[in-house]
Amino acid sequence: MLQEVRDLITLLEKSLKEDGENTITSWNIIADGYSDSIDTYRQTIRDSHNWLSEYQSELSRTTEIPKLRIKFTNVSWYFIEISKSSVSGVPGDFVHKQTLVNAVRYTTTKLESFQKSLFEAQNHMSEEEYKVFQDIRCKVLDRYLDLKSTSQKISYIDVIQSFSYGAYINNYNRPEFVSGAGISIEWWRHPVIEQIEKDFIKNSVSLGRDSKVHIITWPNMWGKSTFLRQNALIILLAHLGAFVPADTAKIWVIDKIFSRVGAHDNLFLWKSTFMVEMEEVSYILNNATRESFIIIDEIGRGTSTYDGMSLAWGILRYIHDILGSKTLFATHYHEIIDESSLLKKAENYSVAVGENEQNLVFLRKIIPGWIKKSYGLEVAKIAWIQKWIISEAKQMISRHKISSLSAQQMSISELVESDVSQKSELEMYLESIDITTLTPLDSLNCLAEIKKLSEK
Repeated sequence: MLQEVRDLITLLEKSLKEDGENTITSWNIIADGYSDSIDTYRQTIRDSHNWLSEYQSELSRTTEIPKLRIKFTNVSWYFIEISKSSVSGVPGDFVHKQTLVNAVRYTTTKLESFQKSLFEAQNHMSEEEYKVFQDIRCKVLDRYLDLKSTSQKISYIDVIQSFSYGAYINNYNRPEFVSGAGISIEWWRHPVIEQIEKDFIKNSVSLGRDSKVHIITWPNMWGKSTFLRQNALIILLAHLGAFVPADTAKIWVIDKIFSRVGAHDNLFLWKSTFMVEMEEVSYILNNATRESFIIIDEIGRGTSTYDGMSLAWGILRYIHDILGSKTLFATHYHEIIDESSLLKKAENYSVAVGENEQNLVFLRKIIPGWIKKSYGLEVAKIAWIQKWIISEAKQMISRHKISSLSAQQMSISELVESDVSQKSELEMYLESIDITTLTPLDSLNCLAEIKKLSEK
């Protein structure tokens, strides 16, 4: 089989030009020396330039007309052009073709004969090249099955060799496919970024039957997109049959990988960034299965805070309750953390942060639990946003917190005053509450307890 392929390669090398034209009717695709007839026609075409130059020199010498020129146009083809001031010296065998403002065009029997021979050579050469090319193509088709089989084997060897070389020089390890529904990757890295960042921080991830969804909160500028994508990349590499950048990797067979990361619009189709985001999420929710792996980064950031937060919560709960897909869900909506207690198979994770009055250090290490701060103002400082803007932002945050706390206190007071008969019992319960530490979920629980007491 390999010999037949070698013979075919030899045929193609001998028959086709390396710099040939893109069309098979351009009479410039068959290599010199392969076809005698094509070589003859090609030589006639090559010699035409020399013949025209010599014939022009001959006419200028015999007619003694200094500005005589042989030219070509697509309309008139080849002709002899002479200025009107020299027309008196034109020989009798010149045949008139066309009169212009400042010149007259002629032809001769010799020039017409040359033109006919040249055009015939060009036409015959184009036809002959096409026939020869068809013959070559038939020979290739005769070996199609051999060629396809050999190319598939070579491609497979090339892929395996590339995977092996990359695994060897980058210290990758063999993943293990496990039965059941779980993913456990220990001390993995990002296969691309680690080539640039030599001190890449390793992390681990574990998704099982009792932990389908990881809700991940972290500060801005830590690299959450990197974290999400490298998990998907490792799973993809494993399914391709490659070793992976991790110490150990036990992976359940995944049917599809879905990603909602990044922001872009499609103004050509009149779609905003938020609309594109919602369409991508819709595609995921309509196509993912229990065997799928999903990474989602900051859903709902393109609309109002409460709309976005509500949508993010609804999407998260649908994935958890209905789809059951293994999911990494990154968000800056810290309110979702308080609601996550309703999700039995979800866990909270965050990145460790070192902070003091002078410095903010992103440790790039994933730990169990959550953080309730995105460090947006701190990142703005690092980007050299003006101090006046940072100060104004801090004041607005303070005003917003005070407004929220006042509204919360007013709501509780109104509930107490609504039922005087239970005042003492309510007072005892309310006195046990520290409103400065209440979370939204705690507030809901408090309201439920107050309602229960008032109904008595």
